[in-house]
Amino acid sequence: MTIFVIAPALAAERTILFSEDFSQPLGERWRQVKFGDLTDYRIVTENSNACLKASAISTSSALAMKLEIQPATGTTIRWRWKISSCPTNASDDKLATFDHTARVFVAFDTFIGPPRTINYVWSNRAETNSVFDHPSSSRSKFIVLESGDARAGQWIVEERDWARDWQRLFKNEKMPKVVGLGVFTDSDGTKTSVTGWYDDILIER
Repeated sequence: MTIFVIAPALAAERTILFSEDFSQPLGERWRQVKFGDLTDYRIVTENSNACLKASAISTSSALAMKLEIQPATGTTIRWRWKISSCPTNASDDKLATFDHTARVFVAFDTFIGPPRTINYVWSNRAETNSVFDHPSSSRSKFIVLESGDARAGQWIVEERDWARDWQRLFKNEKMPKVVGLGVFTDSDGTKTSVTGWYDDILIER
């Protein structure tokens, strides 16, 4: 086994651009973005640790905040999440049943039309590491990090380099600055009840 040791001087070069561990009230910076009835987003304590719990009962809304982060290589976003289950009969390609228990999205600056977004999704059926567009907009891209119920109930840590993901999804287009970050749990299409949990969101460069 090869063990890699990061020297303290190198580790210190990482700069924290944003951090949210949900240990404090959500406050004014987090806002609901409504697409249907409101999903219930609230801070809860689980085994003495605070996290964000999102309960959707035939609802569809995101919880998001404004950011302003200039584009640069080497910028990573890390978080952990878990789900109760995927919505019954939900799809990843049909608008009528396009529900997901958990997704984290990053919104990019745009001058015309809706913002381009990268959505990191816990998909219903799509294969891990596959990509797809939102059924109603090619400006909203999805990368599948987890899929199905096999790991439901487990906290999973994710980390992504969004500059690399931008190039994969938007090819030769220049990456603009990041203007928003959010989470999205919805079940309005399938008329089901699902719960997602989110915690320890960290953006570093």
